[in-house]
Amino acid sequence: MKSFKFLTLLLAVSASIFFYSCEEKDPVEEPDTTSTLYEESTKSYTCSGETKDYTIITVTDRGLGTGNVTWSKNKTYILNGKVFVNSGQTLTIEAGTIVKGAAGTGEKAAALIVARGGKIIANGTATDPIIFTSEVDDIARDKTGTLTCKGGNLATNFRGLWGGLILLGKSTINSSEKELAIEGIPTTETRGLYGGTDVADNSGSLKYVSIRFGGAVIGANNEINGLTMGAVGNGTTIEYIEVIANKDDGVEFFGGTVNTKYVVIANCGDDSFDCDEGYNGKNQFWLTFQDEEGDNGGEHDGGPADCLLCQPYSNFQVYNAFYKLC
Repeated sequence: MKSFKFLTLLLAVSASIFFYSCEEKDPVEEPDTTSTLYEESTKSYTCSGETKDYTIITVTDRGLGTGNVTWSKNKTYILNGKVFVNSGQTLTIEAGTIVKGAAGTGEKAAALIVARGGKIIANGTATDPIIFTSEVDDIARDKTGTLTCKGGNLATNFRGLWGGLILLGKSTINSSEKELAIEGIPTTETRGLYGGTDVADNSGSLKYVSIRFGGAVIGANNEINGLTMGAVGNGTTIEYIEVIANKDDGVEFFGGTVNTKYVVIANCGDDSFDCDEGYNGKNQFWLTFQDEEGDNGGEHDGGPADCLLCQPYSNFQVYNAFYKLC
């Protein structure tokens, strides 16, 4: 009788173990390693003897780009490395917003890149411009969006403190290749390609935008321009642009058909305006001031060295320009 009870108990325990082992377990979620990180923190600044808290958003792109999002002027955005606006995405930046690039060189240089098929809508105003600058620039807006720290701690010869702003499009270039990798981006990064056939391509709108203290070194004698435009089409609006103290060129056009108005360049380390690879656009009201460390007011070329007779030929127009060189 005791043997029977023991056998019954053993069968019951075995059955419970069997049924327990067959229960479904919750799936283990894989960690997200591709979404862009928007990390919020609070930083205190003391300006004019008054200390206030400021909201900082550190942006780290791990492959999926900014997404369709609006950046607002009551927060300061820090570019942690290269941040892309991917194809199909639109980044809207509110008037008065301050965007800062973290320190870094080479592959770690901070930059905002609008890839082919992506758009940036960054329309500031004369009284509320959108400012791209270095993380070490003291300029800041408090949590109400009020400009309480006006900066001024960086001299105009402080260059190369971060990367720059890069727009890439599907317009024409006169290279032997249909598309090229923009300088400043590793050739393995497909989001850094530019070129196509759509002369009316639209990369968005930049109005009343100031770009300061950029041009981080990415290689020997190779720096990022203040504003780089690769094959940007004439559906894009570029007006009221200011580039100050960039280590390389102020504005460079790599082909494309984009038109510009009211562009001011000051104290850049290389050329103020650089046009090449079959750029065809109309421009009006260009102004530049170069100090003794700069190079040319304008470097205006046709095709790349390996394809001088490639078409389309450069045929851009500039009206009402003034170059002041020291």
